[in-house]
Amino acid sequence: MDQERTDIMVFIDLAFVLLVGFLILTETDPRLNVALPTEPEVEPISASGPTVYNLHFDGGNRFLVESTQGAVCNPMGFENLTLCMEQVTSTAQTVVFVLIPQGRATVQHMVYILDMCYTKEWNCTVTN
Repeated sequence: MDQERTDIMVFIDLAFVLLVGFLILTETDPRLNVALPTEPEVEPISASGPTVYNLHFDGGNRFLVESTQGAVCNPMGFENLTLCMEQVTSTAQTVVFVLIPQGRATVQHMVYILDMCYTKEWNCTVTN
């Protein structure tokens, strides 16, 4: 029984011939050692988290920087406050300053301290 070849059989034969030809012409012996990508190194996250310092200030340019262990410095004036905050940020890895206005503290004091934090790239936040 001789059957007539259908179009699908011709397509399958042609695909098989191309596959065999591709396998014959392709080199299977690897000659290059290609470096495989590795996962990027991730710094371990500190379990302790950031060190929090409370920055109390009032209207008389008096400041108090304290941590959970107690007072760190008690500067008078903005220049001394800057020096104190630089000293604190140099000793700790991750520092957050919580700004706490007291008494007759003005909005301008808060703005000045926040501007200083932004300029020096320190993490500062304000209490509610």
